[in-house]
Amino acid sequence: MTGRPRLVLRRNQDRRVRGGHPWIFSNEVAAVEGNPPDGGLVDIFDHRGAYLGRAYYNHHSLICARVLTRRRDEIDVEFFARRFERALRLRETLCPGERTLRLVYGEADQVPGLVVDRYEDVLAVQIQTLGIEVRAEMVREALERTVAPRGAVRVADSPLRALEGLPRERGLWWGEVPPRVEVELEGFRVEADLLLGQKTGLFLDQRLNRRHLEACARDKRVLDLFCYQGEWALHAARGGAREVIAVDSSAPALEAAARNLERNGQAGPVRLRQGDCFDVLRELERANERFGVIVLDPPALVKSQRHLAQGARAHRELNVAAMRLLEASGTLITCSCSHHLDDALFRRVLLEAARAAARPFRVLAWTGEPPDHPQLLAVPETHYLKCAVLQAI
Repeated sequence: MTGRPRLVLRRNQDRRVRGGHPWIFSNEVAAVEGNPPDGGLVDIFDHRGAYLGRAYYNHHSLICARVLTRRRDEIDVEFFARRFERALRLRETLCPGERTLRLVYGEADQVPGLVVDRYEDVLAVQIQTLGIEVRAEMVREALERTVAPRGAVRVADSPLRALEGLPRERGLWWGEVPPRVEVELEGFRVEADLLLGQKTGLFLDQRLNRRHLEACARDKRVLDLFCYQGEWALHAARGGAREVIAVDSSAPALEAAARNLERNGQAGPVRLRQGDCFDVLRELERANERFGVIVLDPPALVKSQRHLAQGARAHRELNVAAMRLLEASGTLITCSCSHHLDDALFRRVLLEAARAAARPFRVLAWTGEPPDHPQLLAVPETHYLKCAVLQAI
């Protein structure tokens, strides 16, 4: 055996890779030739010996290889710089003028295991796999060359890292990143804590969906559940809501929400409330409260396929309670960010909730991720966000 190590697929296991999916599972492999180190590169071949691409390898992971290129590119700083330049051009085309967005979205930008969020002049870099961890300095040099940020936070605390045999950590990577980064998002100045906040600091994927709330909030009483740092509440207030009750269990998140509301002159109609949103919904129902608009934007309630039934029940419980609290012709904006709960199942959950609430609804909009989170046709996992705008009738 000479040259680069080879990973040979079993008969009929090449179709998914040929269709554009970059993942290769261990049970699809017929042979590994050349003793590649974990994190090292392998060339992928079908059972007949046809070349399929170049991937990084990790025998500890169920996904034992992830394809970086379908050509014979050298995987070096220049390779990553080309990928980042192309990703940057796409965002400049799809989101002109936006400087706070997702800059690199893993598989959809042909860099599996890497996510880069841009917060104006600083970056939050998620390194999720061993193959990217081994090449972290290449990634850093390529980002400095293409984006030239003031600083970057290394976000390496995803549970996915445990599946790769990697520790979870988070901290300043290089340059300067203040404790709170203030950025413009949809015409608001909001803060993001890249070092201690949830996700990479903000939930950038809901940016466009919040416009639906602003469009229907005028003169309405709005309930915003799982409000985090108040971005939904900001849109409700700017849309002319009469009153907004914004609920979250996290005291630090509510403190940030208060600062965001004050910073943008929108604190007047908004009342922040700390509490478990499931409990708050039950309390409001017992008190016979009613709202013109309700927003349900919970964290991922389905962490894995084996938790699907439990997570679907939690979504159903939340939506039944919210539907009962809506006034006549009220609007429910309800979301799921769990890719295991696909669109069809989420729609079924909502239909079951509507039956339990004894209220019919019509769908005003059914949306997902914004353009800076592009879906890869062959990788359904790149589509995870569902946002349904429903009106009671």
